[in-house]
Amino acid sequence: MRKMVLISLVGSILLLATLQLSRSPAQLVSARVSLAEFKQNIQDWSEPEGYFDTDNFITNETSYLHVIPELQKRVRPGGVYIGVGPDQNFSYIARTKPALAIVIDIRRQNMLQHLFLKALFELSSSRAEYLARFFGRDVPAVGSRASLPDVLRAVRSARTSESLFQRDLEAVKQKLAGYGVPLSEEDLLKIEYVYRSFHDEGLDLRFSSIGRNNASQYPTFESLLLQTDRTGKMQNYLADEESFLWMKQFEAENRLIPIVGDFSGRHAFKAVGAFLTMKGWKVSTFYTSNVEYYLFGQSSWTSYVQNVRSLPWLPGAVFIRAYFAGAGPTHPQSVIGHRSTSLVQDVDTFLANEKAGRIRQYWDVVSDAR
Repeated sequence: MRKMVLISLVGSILLLATLQLSRSPAQLVSARVSLAEFKQNIQDWSEPEGYFDTDNFITNETSYLHVIPELQKRVRPGGVYIGVGPDQNFSYIARTKPALAIVIDIRRQNMLQHLFLKALFELSSSRAEYLARFFGRDVPAVGSRASLPDVLRAVRSARTSESLFQRDLEAVKQKLAGYGVPLSEEDLLKIEYVYRSFHDEGLDLRFSSIGRNNASQYPTFESLLLQTDRTGKMQNYLADEESFLWMKQFEAENRLIPIVGDFSGRHAFKAVGAFLTMKGWKVSTFYTSNVEYYLFGQSSWTSYVQNVRSLPWLPGAVFIRAYFAGAGPTHPQSVIGHRSTSLVQDVDTFLANEKAGRIRQYWDVVSDAR
């Protein structure tokens, strides 16, 4: 009887150890970044900006949260997150809990917008205050347990004025000065341009392309914040107070580093890859949006693939990709009512397919061709 009890006890211990291992972080790293390192990394890793014909204040990917449950199944906390674009990255980061996040975008304005958002996090103690400052409004009296729709309704109805906007703009500038990142007068004007757009348009702000009158076909900022995963669950980083506060702390520890870089450029990716390799840190997640669509079939595609290979990858690392209607056949994972289809795909499979010459068209990139 004792022998059976002992065997049962040993089995239980082994099972518990297995469960703990399966839930353990992808890598145990201390990624708190000093302000001096934050500033230096932005300067050292960035390259000259390029041109893209959108302001990209917000995403136009209404499907961006569909993949959260799949990400949480496949991505363990503690890796390195790499992304592109503005604040949709925050929801991926808040839900997968990386040790470090690096946002690489060809537009310097995107880097500046992330510094602006970092300042807003620092200035705000709650979702309601963060969103109110986002638009230059009075902070509404909303409880921490309020639903996101209730918070948005309160912010929409809060008083706004030019004086409130100027007050918050000045507070942002003071925070920016403390980060140590060299900012020219032109940079400060771009930050004001971004902030002015949020103030003037509010929750009705839409993605738009420069020189094209196409904003009406894109979703409003409010509708993007209220998107859900495929099960109908709200997964935005502002969906609950705990996620907002986690992201606020992540920013306070300078663990989101925005840089200027081209996916097919000669410097940014290689500099990031060399840094991570030196530290022994590895990438778990790479959110590409639909940037690959613009690179495929160009000479820049080869450079992009080389940049992907230059990064140190964790086993099981994934891409998050956005595939848009009109870029090819209807994707099997597309959801009615959404122009975009968000995908979680295996990095190793992509690199193996590319090496074997199995990627001959853009569809092969997003369909996981084998």
